Amino acid sequence: MAWLCLALPLAAQMSATVQQLESAARERLAARDANGALAAYEKLAAMVPGSAAYQDEIGFLLAATNRPQDAIGHFQRATQLDPRMAQAWYHLGVAFGLTHQAAQAVRALQKAAALAPDRGEYHYQLGAAYVQTGHYREAVPELARSSKQLATNAKVWETLGSAYQFLNRYKEARDAYREALRFDPKNDVVRNGYGNALVRSGDPAAGLKEFRTILEHDPGNFHVQVNVGYAYIAAGDLQAAIKHLSALIRDHPDDAGAHYDLGIAYKESDDLPHARAELERAVTLDPSLAEAHFSLALTYLDAGLPDKAIEQFRAAVAERPGYNDAWYILGTTLKQQGDADGAIEALRRSVALDGQNAAAWNNLGLLLRRKGDKAGSEAAFAKAAAIRKAEDLQKQRHLKQVK
Repeated sequence: MAWLCLALPLAAQMSATVQQLESAARERLAARDANGALAAYEKLAAMVPGSAAYQDEIGFLLAATNRPQDAIGHFQRATQLDPRMAQAWYHLGVAFGLTHQAAQAVRALQKAAALAPDRGEYHYQLGAAYVQTGHYREAVPELARSSKQLATNAKVWETLGSAYQFLNRYKEARDAYREALRFDPKNDVVRNGYGNALVRSGDPAAGLKEFRTILEHDPGNFHVQVNVGYAYIAAGDLQAAIKHLSALIRDHPDDAGAHYDLGIAYKESDDLPHARAELERAVTLDPSLAEAHFSLALTYLDAGLPDKAIEQFRAAVAERPGYNDAWYILGTTLKQQGDADGAIEALRRSVALDGQNAAAWNNLGLLLRRKGDKAGSEAAFAKAAAIRKAEDLQKQRHLKQVK
């Protein structure tokens, strides 16, 4: 029994030392001495190697002192020691985000949000990570949930508005940005997003008002000035848009967005040579502008240049794989050019993104029938017929309501 008598005092001594170190760590934190607190927690982790909490504290302090990459290993160790520690998964996800490891951030934040569903900040960070990785559909429910839990947080509403805008859900984007602006009325980035959402949801006059509010105190804000040009386009004042955007481009000749908007203004004015020149300039300056590739492709089609159009449609979907309109028109163009295999591939991508496009299903059915795929063509035709039947029923119900 001698060993037991020896072990008890040692255990008591260790417990006292742990308590002293924890007290010292808390004192250092209260004094805003992050490095002092970090040293204390490192000693604690060495004494109690099985503590997930100490590993999480070390990681947090490393991240707080601008060492997020060093923090990651400690957060990972914390999640290994306690896989149900939501806070450690959350901190790990944030650290991955700070080090531009977006996919890993999403996975860690998914775990955090699942383990602690009532923590609004976990859902917000997960939604923001989805936005960062281009997964806007997945972002919306997380951000919508966090907006209920963090209802006065302007950043949550702003990020939700951004996700809606990427999905072309402009009325919902407008409403989210309005909430963000309510809680942060001096934020010009939010006001600009709100103005854009207003324009794209069919109220260009209201959008112009928001843009001009920004320009009253920041007249040199180039991006807002470009948005003014787009608002003129949306309002149908194409000559005002052309005049405004042309003046901006004289001062900023290398801005792809301004060239894109000017190209759209020319295209809607049926001035295809100028439209083509501006859109070509836009995609040269910024090849990542999927909308510019798409609009240039349409311009090439109008000019009777289908091969050039196909090249631009492919560029558009390469930049934005979820660009349904581009996949659909690419498929129909390839079909007209006799490339059945390419058309089938594009149309399959289109119906995968939007299963309610009867024309896409019908074109796919025609192509599959030509290729001898009887079962595939019949399934596609059946899908097209079902969609049209549902659309007809909807029209009939609407007519009855009107009467």
